[in-house]
Amino acid sequence: MTSPKRPVVTFPRTTPTERPVTHKVLLVDDDDAVRDMSVTLERKGFDVVAAASVAEALRLITTKSFDVLITDLHMPNPADGFTVVTAMRHSQPDALTLLVSGYPAMRKAGAA
Repeated sequence: MTSPKRPVVTFPRTTPTERPVTHKVLLVDDDDAVRDMSVTLERKGFDVVAAASVAEALRLITTKSFDVLITDLHMPNPADGFTVVTAMRHSQPDALTLLVSGYPAMRKAGAA
């Protein structure tokens, strides 16, 4: 009895100059240590753009496209993380939003 021939499946190979498709992440936090998380995310294959202020984040949201937003809620004036979340929801509604904060304001975070 002969076994049926199985189809041969080949996987596309990438050359060293090709990069697999990655998700583009906007990481917004006024704390340098938190923004350093971008290195870890990049090692995991994400394309990360870090912003140190709300103003910088708003400029990026209007000029670039992102799949994920990771933002601190409490940042120095003139605005806060809620401003960033609102801008992203209006400009790029399909982007996933993750909130981080060093403050225990869970009710405010849940409302965002």
